[in-house]
Amino acid sequence: NNTMTGVKSMLDTMGTVLENEPDIAEAIDSCSDRCDSLRDFITSYADVVRIPTARLTRIELGERIRSMKPFLEGLAGSSLEITIKTPEKDVFADADPVLLEQVIVNIVKNSTESIMSRGGEGNIEISVTANPPSIEITDNGAGISSEASKKLFSPFFSTKRGGQGLGLMMVGEILRQHGCKFSLRTDEPTESTTPLTRFKIEFSKR
Repeated sequence: NNTMTGVKSMLDTMGTVLENEPDIAEAIDSCSDRCDSLRDFITSYADVVRIPTARLTRIELGERIRSMKPFLEGLAGSSLEITIKTPEKDVFADADPVLLEQVIVNIVKNSTESIMSRGGEGNIEISVTANPPSIEITDNGAGISSEASKKLFSPFFSTKRGGQGLGLMMVGEILRQHGCKFSLRTDEPTESTTPLTRFKIEFSKR
C-alpha cells in the first residue's frame, strides 16, 4: 500500500504536467485509478486475511472495461494487441467494481503469459455482450489441455513453471461471490483456424 501511494502521487504529478497531451493524460488517469483500486483491494484483503466480500453495485460493463484499456495495454506490452468490443446499448450487471477489475487484470495477465510462451506476438480480445450480461476474454496463446482446464481453479494447481496456483483460485472465488457462471477452455484446433482460449463470465440477470 505504501508503494501504491507513492506511485499514485507521482502519476498525479505527471498528469498535471502533461494535461495538454490528452492520450498520455488518459493513460495516466487509468493507471492512477488502478492504484486506487489496488489500495482498496489490498486494504480489504489485509483486514480479513482472505478475499474481501464482494460489495455488489450496479455498473455498466462496457464503460468499466473501456476505462481499463490503457492500463491493460501497458500490462500486455507493445507486441500484443488488445481489442475491446462492446454493444451500442449499455450492459448493466451487479458487481463489485474493485474485485471485478482484479479478475480482469488477472485473466489478461494469464493471456499475456500464454501468448509470450508461444512467441510473444498475439491478440487479446475482451467482449461484452447482453442477454445475459457477459464478459469474454479470448487469446491466441499456447492454450490449455482439457485435462488441465478441470483443475485450474483448484488451490496450488498451476500449468506455469514456478506458479503457485493462487491467481485463478482467487478469480474463481471472486466470481462465485458474484453468483457468476464462468468457464475457461481452448477451442479444438482445425486446419484453417488458430485455436482460441476463452474465459467467459456470465452474470445473473436481475
